[in-house]
Amino acid sequence: MVPMRWEQPPESSLAALVHGMQVSDGVELDLRLSADGELVAFHDTKTADGRYPECEDSSSLPDYVCTLDDMLSEPDFTKPWLEGSRFACIELKTPHPSSGKTGWVMSGEARTEHMCKMIELVDEALESLDIGSSSTVVYSFEPKLLKAAGRTDSNLRFARLVPYLRPWGSSFVKRVFASPYFIGLSLPMLMRLQRNVGAPMLPAALDYLDGTKRHLTIGTTVGLEGRQLTNLTRKRKGFPVYVWPAKLRVERALLDAGLTAISDELSPEVTTLPTGGARWLRPATKPLNEEQQNKLDRTATEHHSSVIGELQQEVSPWQELSDSEKRVFLEAWRKRWLWERDIDTLMSESRESNMPWEVSRIIGHRGAGRTYGTG
Repeated sequence: MVPMRWEQPPESSLAALVHGMQVSDGVELDLRLSADGELVAFHDTKTADGRYPECEDSSSLPDYVCTLDDMLSEPDFTKPWLEGSRFACIELKTPHPSSGKTGWVMSGEARTEHMCKMIELVDEALESLDIGSSSTVVYSFEPKLLKAAGRTDSNLRFARLVPYLRPWGSSFVKRVFASPYFIGLSLPMLMRLQRNVGAPMLPAALDYLDGTKRHLTIGTTVGLEGRQLTNLTRKRKGFPVYVWPAKLRVERALLDAGLTAISDELSPEVTTLPTGGARWLRPATKPLNEEQQNKLDRTATEHHSSVIGELQQEVSPWQELSDSEKRVFLEAWRKRWLWERDIDTLMSESRESNMPWEVSRIIGHRGAGRTYGTG
């Protein structure tokens, strides 16, 4: 019998989010606030038929759109998160100005209040769950996010998405307006800014690390190889950097640099990277020891799939490792990537299924990857 080919589910659907949680180290998801006060997983400012999600009841949105409550009621989503060391990046989306929910210019207070409401709803939804202290981050392009978080009693951790992308206009227009911000701040500068405001990580565009655009930024140029990688490692000191879009051609380089890859490619059928190496989708939550990594790296291309299958059965997930086994991994990672925090602090964040912020992961963007024509 010929095995069925994997079919990618619509982005941000419950099926996509479950897939991401199951096969990788976690998921990135976007939340919007519907007219009936539900947090819904939806990225775009409008639906395919031109409606603003914030102006619609959750039940009137496309069938594949799920609510946060739907996610948290699905054990196949919550169990990996709560018991399997997975990570969730929760992005809070700002309404399009034309939706009438927050206005255009001079709408700072309205946007702050909108963010406050969303943060409070996320808090309320997660309150009864025993989520690890370093297994979730809430971020947004909204400049008022941190101000809004300060008005709440939330114990969640927050970070700004940079450079700032306006909630209106085409992708081209958004990037034009973001260009001065991109040029004005190098990645090391952004890391310093995030540290200063207490953010636990930095979400960053791949352009800061790969391609010619990184040379346009003011300040130290960093990259994924040679002296520029050395600069990055020394300046990072283990501060987590989550990179999107983590294209397959740079995925291994991102992981080898100790960074986290937010990927649109979550097909289990992709077993060989464009660079020729075998692909391992759970570098954090099912970490390979040196012997296992060498075995995978030496495997001929035609045997990638079978050897990956063998290792999936053989390798123990993070939550099943003993403290001494976890310590071995953390000490090796800390030494390789010059993590600043001491080993005892790292171990204190490694209780049960929790992992330290510094670990390098593969995260499923919008669950199972970005799709098109679905809103």
